[in-house]
Amino acid sequence: MFPLVNVSVIVHGCSMSQAEAEMIMGLLGKAGYTLTPSPKQAEIVIISTCGVKTHAEHVCLREIAELCKSGKKVVVTGCLPKICPEKIVRVAPDYAAFVDPNAIELIVEVIKRVERGERNLQFMSDGKRVRLGLPRVRIRPVIAIVPISEGCQGTCTYCCVRVARGKLYPYPPDLIVEEIRRGLKEGCKEVWLTSQDSGAYDYMGVRLPELLKRITSLDGAFMVRVGMMNPNHAIRMLDDLIEAYEDPKIYKFLHLPVQSGNNEVLNAMNRKYTREQFLEVLDEFRSNYPMLTVSTDVIAGFPGESEEQFYDTVSLIREAEPDIVNVSMFTPRPHTYAARMPNKLPGWKIKERSRILSRVAAEVALKRNKRWVGWRGLALVTENGRKGGVVARNYAYKHIILKSDIGLGEEVKVKLEEARVGYLIGSIL
Repeated sequence: MFPLVNVSVIVHGCSMSQAEAEMIMGLLGKAGYTLTPSPKQAEIVIISTCGVKTHAEHVCLREIAELCKSGKKVVVTGCLPKICPEKIVRVAPDYAAFVDPNAIELIVEVIKRVERGERNLQFMSDGKRVRLGLPRVRIRPVIAIVPISEGCQGTCTYCCVRVARGKLYPYPPDLIVEEIRRGLKEGCKEVWLTSQDSGAYDYMGVRLPELLKRITSLDGAFMVRVGMMNPNHAIRMLDDLIEAYEDPKIYKFLHLPVQSGNNEVLNAMNRKYTREQFLEVLDEFRSNYPMLTVSTDVIAGFPGESEEQFYDTVSLIREAEPDIVNVSMFTPRPHTYAARMPNKLPGWKIKERSRILSRVAAEVALKRNKRWVGWRGLALVTENGRKGGVVARNYAYKHIILKSDIGLGEEVKVKLEEARVGYLIGSIL
């Protein structure tokens, strides 16, 4: 019988990846393994990878290579084992195991075999499983990260996540509600509903608005952050969605990715909506929730994007005034149509366009945040600050820094005093 070794879990990527890492740690903890936050103190390191962007891929591959060179037994999970397994093998030929997201329930068996000295194991599966109800070690103690589905209905020409996650697989609403109930019993005060596209959720006729109503009917004081939804899904259920958002338990926060402000580029991306439809969803939400926090995503330098088409995206940011803009530089991703498209822009041009978009986005974000200066109201303390203090969120999910040692999960009355591009600074009243 081998002694149970120390295991460290490193997490990259989205909230879905974070939820999976929590499940992995929960399963290992239940099996008696010692979990350490320091890879240096661990014999086995599990790295949950992200492959949505080339930069994320490079960061993960570099970390995998360094860990293997240091003598660690490295188990790779997340998106990269399906997106680019050959690159992992190239940088770390002595890897311990690949574990597909659909096989994380087998993590204890994986670690036992790695303990025995086995190498180059591959636990890969195309079968979908409802991964709710598994043990959890929460990365954020008062936040329940709850997947509502996996996979995607879309076929965007630039995105390789479909390769890793497959087609849309919605989870039963009763199991989602039960997972949230469990989180609340364990002390969670905030719920993140996560998926590749929450707007696509449809389980036997139960769509997102109905799911939200079932969730908010649960007893207890908690807040719900609705995950990203694409405009083509949101617009089809717009009235019902806005009605569901009326519940005070739902943050007035909308993550609505647009990617481009030009319809020809959107068509080349196969995004299935128009600039006008994006603005329609946004305008309808804001007419009902004027202080709504809006997050969006844009891609700079898509193949064939002209100067005029690029400035359509710039003008859209100025017109829509999103609070948060995630700017990505186009890079070709494995297994995608866009990787084979002609007329790719030179790297310097893509970087230049990214800088312009980031500058405009920062101007808009600061303008939006300044509207909140002087606001007084309740905010939920959800995380410890990176540089001390705590992070709190108000009803619009505004990122508020409080220079206080108040406990996580507490609701406090605050006054917002200063605006920054990405956050607000407040004080407790």
